[in-house]
Amino acid sequence: MHHHKTIQTKNILIVYEDPTLLTTDSIDPNGLTLLLGIEGGMNLSFLLRNSAVEYLISSNWEKDFPKSEYNASWDWVSNEINGSVYAIREDIENSTISEDSISDGISIISNNEVSSIIEKNDVIFVY
Repeated sequence: MHHHKTIQTKNILIVYEDPTLLTTDSIDPNGLTLLLGIEGGMNLSFLLRNSAVEYLISSNWEKDFPKSEYNASWDWVSNEINGSVYAIREDIENSTISEDSISDGISIISNNEVSSIIEKNDVIFVY
């Protein structure tokens, strides 16, 4: 009989294929996701692919959403979570944004690096 369990940190990767704005509003399902990553003892990473990379540039989502103190830019997310925000280089090249305008906190990877990131994670969610 073990009297104490070691807390197993889970590595969770969330993949977004469409432009997604996370919020810190706990009523919002995306807010819940973010809180798990900040407070839940989980290593939460995000992978942005296809058109999801558009929202790496805040001005792209600022025109789509009403202004709110809860809106979380991807730069902010990458600083706050115990994990990484990855974006696919090939998808950035096919988008309206340029790699130069993406903040340093975002890890830009190529398509052939995705499988190694997936292998590092215990749980993968794809939206």
